[in-house]
Amino acid sequence: MSSESSVGSEGAEELRELLRSPLANPVRLAIALYLLPRRGAYFSSIARALGITPGNLRHHLNVLIRHGIVEEKHVFSERPRKLITLTSRGAEELSKVLRLLKKLAEGSSER
Repeated sequence: MSSESSVGSEGAEELRELLRSPLANPVRLAIALYLLPRRGAYFSSIARALGITPGNLRHHLNVLIRHGIVEEKHVFSERPRKLITLTSRGAEELSKVLRLLKKLAEGSSER
Protein backbone atom coordinates (compact mmCIF):
# COMPACT_ATOMS: atom_id res chain seq x y z
CA MET A 1 0.00 0.00 0.00
CA SER A 2 1.38 3.41 -0.90
CA SER A 3 1.81 6.12 1.69
CA GLU A 4 -0.70 8.28 -0.19
CA SER A 5 -3.46 5.69 0.12
CA SER A 6 -2.70 5.12 3.82
CA VAL A 7 -3.03 8.85 4.43
CA GLY A 8 -6.31 8.75 2.55
CA SER A 9 -7.65 5.88 4.63
CA GLU A 10 -6.52 7.62 7.83
CA GLY A 11 -8.38 10.74 6.74
CA ALA A 12 -11.44 8.66 5.92
CA GLU A 13 -11.38 7.08 9.39
CA GLU A 14 -11.05 10.51 11.01
CA LEU A 15 -14.00 11.73 8.97
CA ARG A 16 -16.09 8.72 10.06
CA GLU A 17 -15.13 9.39 13.69
CA LEU A 18 -16.14 13.03 13.31
CA LEU A 19 -19.48 12.15 11.76
CA ARG A 20 -20.31 9.79 14.66
CA SER A 21 -20.04 12.66 17.14
CA PRO A 22 -23.21 14.34 18.40
CA LEU A 23 -21.33 17.57 17.61
CA ALA A 24 -21.22 16.72 13.89
CA ASN A 25 -24.48 18.66 13.55
CA PRO A 26 -23.78 22.38 12.96
CA VAL A 27 -26.45 23.56 15.42
CA ARG A 28 -25.14 21.31 18.21
CA LEU A 29 -21.58 22.38 17.43
CA ALA A 30 -22.67 26.04 17.64
CA ILE A 31 -24.35 25.40 21.02
CA ALA A 32 -21.18 23.81 22.42
CA LEU A 33 -18.98 26.59 21.02
CA TYR A 34 -21.31 29.19 22.55
CA LEU A 35 -21.13 27.50 25.96
CA LEU A 36 -17.37 26.85 25.95
CA PRO A 37 -16.19 30.27 27.23
CA ARG A 38 -19.13 30.60 29.62
CA ARG A 39 -19.92 29.01 32.98
CA GLY A 40 -23.40 28.43 31.60
CA ALA A 41 -26.13 30.21 29.71
CA TYR A 42 -29.87 30.41 30.00
CA PHE A 43 -31.98 28.58 27.44
CA SER A 44 -33.49 31.82 26.12
CA SER A 45 -30.06 33.46 25.79
CA ILE A 46 -28.75 30.56 23.71
CA ALA A 47 -31.78 30.60 21.41
CA ARG A 48 -31.48 34.36 20.94
CA ALA A 49 -27.70 34.35 20.42
CA LEU A 50 -27.81 31.55 17.86
CA GLY A 51 -30.99 32.75 16.17
CA ILE A 52 -32.85 29.45 16.54
CA THR A 53 -36.36 28.71 17.70
CA PRO A 54 -36.97 27.36 21.20
CA GLY A 55 -38.32 24.12 19.71
CA ASN A 56 -35.22 23.62 17.58
CA LEU A 57 -32.96 24.40 20.54
CA ARG A 58 -34.90 21.97 22.76
CA HIS A 59 -34.44 19.17 20.21
CA HIS A 60 -30.68 19.71 19.94
CA LEU A 61 -30.23 20.13 23.70
CA ASN A 62 -32.03 16.83 24.29
CA VAL A 63 -29.50 15.10 22.01
CA LEU A 64 -26.58 16.81 23.78
CA ILE A 65 -27.99 15.97 27.23
CA ARG A 66 -28.49 12.32 26.22
CA HIS A 67 -24.81 12.13 25.17
CA GLY A 68 -23.55 13.87 28.33
CA ILE A 69 -22.29 16.90 26.41
CA VAL A 70 -24.38 19.46 28.32
CA GLU A 71 -26.38 19.57 31.53
CA GLU A 72 -29.59 21.43 32.19
CA LYS A 73 -30.42 22.78 35.63
CA HIS A 74 -33.58 24.49 36.73
CA VAL A 75 -32.70 27.62 38.68
CA PHE A 76 -34.97 30.07 40.39
CA SER A 77 -34.08 33.74 40.54
CA GLU A 78 -36.87 36.13 39.64
CA ARG A 79 -38.58 33.26 37.83
CA PRO A 80 -37.81 29.66 36.94
CA ARG A 81 -35.14 29.42 34.24
CA LYS A 82 -33.12 26.69 32.59
CA LEU A 83 -29.35 27.01 32.91
CA ILE A 84 -27.38 25.04 30.33
CA THR A 85 -23.74 24.15 31.01
CA LEU A 86 -21.09 22.34 29.01
CA THR A 87 -19.90 19.25 30.89
CA SER A 88 -16.25 18.23 31.14
CA ARG A 89 -17.09 15.37 28.77
CA GLY A 90 -18.64 17.94 26.43
CA ALA A 91 -15.50 20.08 26.52
CA GLU A 92 -13.39 17.00 25.73
CA GLU A 93 -15.68 15.99 22.85
CA LEU A 94 -15.63 19.54 21.48
CA SER A 95 -11.84 19.62 21.67
CA LYS A 96 -11.64 16.29 19.84
CA VAL A 97 -14.02 17.46 17.10
CA LEU A 98 -12.10 20.71 16.64
CA ARG A 99 -8.78 18.79 16.40
CA LEU A 100 -10.27 16.45 13.80
CA LEU A 101 -11.69 19.36 11.79
CA LYS A 102 -8.31 21.11 11.87
CA LYS A 103 -6.48 17.95 10.83
CA LEU A 104 -8.92 17.30 7.98
CA ALA A 105 -8.67 20.92 6.83
CA GLU A 106 -4.87 20.80 6.88
CA GLY A 107 -4.92 17.52 4.95
CA SER A 108 -7.23 18.90 2.27
CA SER A 109 -5.09 22.03 1.81
CA GLU A 110 -2.03 19.86 1.09
CA ARG A 111 -3.70 18.25 -1.93
